[in-house]
Amino acid sequence: MLRQPTSLVVSCVLTTLLLGTSLWAQQPGAPAQNKPERKEISGKLSDAKGKYIKLTPDQGGQDWVILVESKPNEITIRGEAEKGWVRQGMLVTFDATVDKKGIGQEAVQEVSVFAPGPSIVMGVTEAGALPTQGEDSGSKSTEETAKVTVVGRLTSIARDGRWNVAAGRTKVLVEVAEDAKVKVELHEPSLIQIGDKVSGTVWYTTENQGTMKGEVEIEASKPFAAPEDPKEARRKSRQKKKDEQEAEAPGEAKSIFDM
Repeated sequence: MLRQPTSLVVSCVLTTLLLGTSLWAQQPGAPAQNKPERKEISGKLSDAKGKYIKLTPDQGGQDWVILVESKPNEITIRGEAEKGWVRQGMLVTFDATVDKKGIGQEAVQEVSVFAPGPSIVMGVTEAGALPTQGEDSGSKSTEETAKVTVVGRLTSIARDGRWNVAAGRTKVLVEVAEDAKVKVELHEPSLIQIGDKVSGTVWYTTENQGTMKGEVEIEASKPFAAPEDPKEARRKSRQKKKDEQEAEAPGEAKSIFDM
């Protein structure tokens, strides 16, 4: 009995494997691997759990269930906020009229809260006459004033409600109107709420199910509210409890006509 050369045996084995693989891939009934399609989607956030969200498309139709794989710095949420929502450490920008000591001469009417970035430059326009950190700003001055744009970090809020803002090496002390318009643009997924509008790019192979990647834009459905004062919260809680107890207790007859 003659032995086949080793190279011929190997060649036969490889041919069998390749044919088997080709036949398997083409077997009738085997699931086809569809190429993912891309879709720009925008809709109302109706539910969320972990990294999964459910969107109701703006154009109508069935809800989409989406896995969000975007990074936090790719998710931008925009909206408005109450003045009391802005807290120490946030980056802010606004126009103000200040004196040479950096003290505001009138209430600021509009503020923007923004996210840090490599292109952001902290400072104050026309800042030549303004003091640097550590100098005493003194009291309200009647010296020459200037209209400036402030870009800086809110370092503290004084007892009288005025904001201390560090803008580069410059410091500014301003009053912000109670009804000031506060615009917000942050990379802060924790601010997202049910009802917000979500826009982004979805990759999918099955209609109404997909994965969202890259930039995501969020429009807040309602303003970000200031946290409730703890004392006021306790007062409301006590009053609510008292009202409930009075509602449960039988009323006392004040006269024979009430019996």
